[in-house]
Amino acid sequence: MKNTINNRPDHHDLEELIFSDIGDPEIRDVIVAHIEAEARDVHPGEVKVLCDIDDTVAAALHDRRFPRGTVYPGVLAVLDALDRGPDDEAYSLGDLTFVTARPGDLFGLIENHTRATLRRAGIKHHSVLTGTFAALASHDLMAARKLNNIAHYRQLFPEYRMVFIGDSGQGDVTVGELIQERFGDVVDAVLIHDVVATPPDVRAERAARGIVTFDTYLGAAVELCAAGLVSAAAVTRVHDQSVEGLDAITWDSPDQERQARALFAADTRRMHDVPA
Repeated sequence: MKNTINNRPDHHDLEELIFSDIGDPEIRDVIVAHIEAEARDVHPGEVKVLCDIDDTVAAALHDRRFPRGTVYPGVLAVLDALDRGPDDEAYSLGDLTFVTARPGDLFGLIENHTRATLRRAGIKHHSVLTGTFAALASHDLMAARKLNNIAHYRQLFPEYRMVFIGDSGQGDVTVGELIQERFGDVVDAVLIHDVVATPPDVRAERAARGIVTFDTYLGAAVELCAAGLVSAAAVTRVHDQSVEGLDAITWDSPDQERQARALFAADTRRMHDVPA
């Protein structure tokens, strides 16, 4: 029932219902306590995927490696693979929620526009947790708002584990660190899409703290497979979708295409490490 409510096509999802529409905090506390109690003996063995949008799903702000607006090659296959799990046999589908700094509004117009954009990109089943206009003032405020939304989400789905996917350009590394600090016992992976050429030593330092930096979604799939979160067959699907996506892009310049394909080629070589 919770998943059905949460996968509405508009902003009236479960988080909106519990934390906005229900104005009485005592009633809200009773509902949240009931959800927690009922979830104790439920073990779906799956993750809820919490994913940023801008520069994580599509090039939008800081990423100059792709033409603006490009949906990243392979991202849809990675999100689908996480939804299906390591055996490609999902307990439930639609376990994808976008956590964005994009502000919400009283009537849900901005969120509904975001949802429509995601559906056009090929992401049919999802929910959205929005930010505020005030939180746009700094990366720290954006991170704090995202963490607050994720805390709400954790209260609504305590029976699930979590994976967070963000990017290196807008405070998501901080979000990943805070998620690990607060919910570390249920966080299976924190992945950061690198859009600002993060130096190798910084990547290594983050990796030591459990934050994986990746260049392409094929690289992300290899990491997720190694962590036991997606199947080897899913890695192949990500590879094939990435090839199709790269071939379909109208590049800004030959040099831009060369650089993007070089990163993909490097991660293609890493597929040999994926167990059959």
